[in-house]
Amino acid sequence: MKRSVSKLNSKLFLVLYLVVVVIILVLWMSRLDIAQPDRRVIPESLKPILISPPKALPQFILTTDSGGLLTNTSVMDGWSFVYFTHPNCQPDCCIVYSVLENLKELFASQSTQFFLVNFMSSEKESVFSSSLSVYSAPKKVLQPVMASFNFLYIDPKDYGDTDKVEQQQYIYLIDPRGRAYAVFKPPFSSFFIQKQFFELRRFYALTE
Repeated sequence: MKRSVSKLNSKLFLVLYLVVVVIILVLWMSRLDIAQPDRRVIPESLKPILISPPKALPQFILTTDSGGLLTNTSVMDGWSFVYFTHPNCQPDCCIVYSVLENLKELFASQSTQFFLVNFMSSEKESVFSSSLSVYSAPKKVLQPVMASFNFLYIDPKDYGDTDKVEQQQYIYLIDPRGRAYAVFKPPFSSFFIQKQFFELRRFYALTE
């Protein structure tokens, strides 16, 4: 009798142990950002610009000097163009500013957002020679956001230049689900990006 009870207790303990292990594994897996394979059939014309698969943005709060607020939820339900910049970006960034400002005029009647993100310092908006809103946040907030776009730059301290920052001059597109969806690499123009955007939007409507 004692042996039967002992065996039963051992089995119950083993079952309980396995259940606990499974729960821990499930919780651990749920915390991992596991990229699912992209099963979309992507047209050749869109392969160079689509981020495959789209990457969900982390939670973030960015602000402007005038009190404007941008969060991961405020970029949902619409398309957003974003460019990462810094106070000492001239002359490279001026070209990108011009492209984005022209795009904004072309999309004037649509609910599409255009904004800049200052990733280097807390300089005032007036430093930036652009009419677009400039958002900023502490680096610990911006780093995971930039990682979602695979945005790269070289900090001045890494190569001895205290002013110039080497960076990718890319314009990124966020989809209505708040994901890094596409990237436009120079050379580009506002009309070229507009044309590509219309094709992207048609593809999005068919696949999402």
